[in-house]
Amino acid sequence: MKKTFIALMSIFIGGCGPFEKIFIEEDLLKRPEAKRCGDCHAEIYKEWKKSRHAKAWVSEKFREESEEYSKVKCLKCHAPLEVLEGKKPVTRDKHREDGINCSACHYREETNAIHGPLKVWSPPHPSRQDEFFEKSKYCASCHEDTYKEWKMSGSEKSCQSCHMPNIGKRDLIQNFPYHLLHLAKPRHDHSFPSLKAKSEDIEIRIKKEGKRRIIEIENVGVPHNLPTADQGDPKYYITIEVNFGNGKIRKIRRTLSPEAENTLSYKKPLRISFFESKDPKEIKVTIYRRLSWKKERELIKTYLASM
Repeated sequence: MKKTFIALMSIFIGGCGPFEKIFIEEDLLKRPEAKRCGDCHAEIYKEWKKSRHAKAWVSEKFREESEEYSKVKCLKCHAPLEVLEGKKPVTRDKHREDGINCSACHYREETNAIHGPLKVWSPPHPSRQDEFFEKSKYCASCHEDTYKEWKMSGSEKSCQSCHMPNIGKRDLIQNFPYHLLHLAKPRHDHSFPSLKAKSEDIEIRIKKEGKRRIIEIENVGVPHNLPTADQGDPKYYITIEVNFGNGKIRKIRRTLSPEAENTLSYKKPLRISFFESKDPKEIKVTIYRRLSWKKERELIKTYLASM
């Protein structure tokens, strides 16, 4: 039934250029606010609404760090007009509260059309299939440093495979009658999960070289630095407790952050060494993180080794 309807409508509208324009909703090509796109793409809009992209402008942390939006250089990636390959975006003038919204990523002024990774026919607006949406470089306009880290990792995974995972075939539209024009297609998660490194993503090894102990901490699971950020200031907190068994405990602390340029690169161990004249009974290593938009710390890993 649905296939028959699509075929008939394609012949009826597609075969008559001037008539096709009757169905165009002009405001969709004027960079509307995100909820307007949600009139048809209701499920995608719900996912986006939960994302960090949707909160990019209104985040209290961003307001604070941008000094009430007075730091102009920070604004363009929190309310971009149009995200294009190899170009830093400019800040848009309207609907800034939407953050990184639908039109910023999908509308192209050059073609006056909506672009996306799928080949679709949609009467309310012209659509163009664009393979660029499936490439990691698409994210580099704003996430430039993280993109460079990913390139250096040599990983075959794309940014999208982790941060816009495939969620299977879904209907793109939930609005009658346009939902009848599309068969279910492979779709990606528009909540853009930020993800967090897990305990198994980080390996800890302890070596002995004479009287010197070497703690090696290695990012083995995430193909970019930990933590990573182009803006914001996420941190990792490493605490090493050296227990000598007589009530004496020596603590060594390290803080890692992109701003300090000391992070865990992919498969390049961080080495922390210290000298002790007496062998310890055990060494405990704990790693916490603090996300850039949160105040509290979260435990990632605890490692305990008896000597």
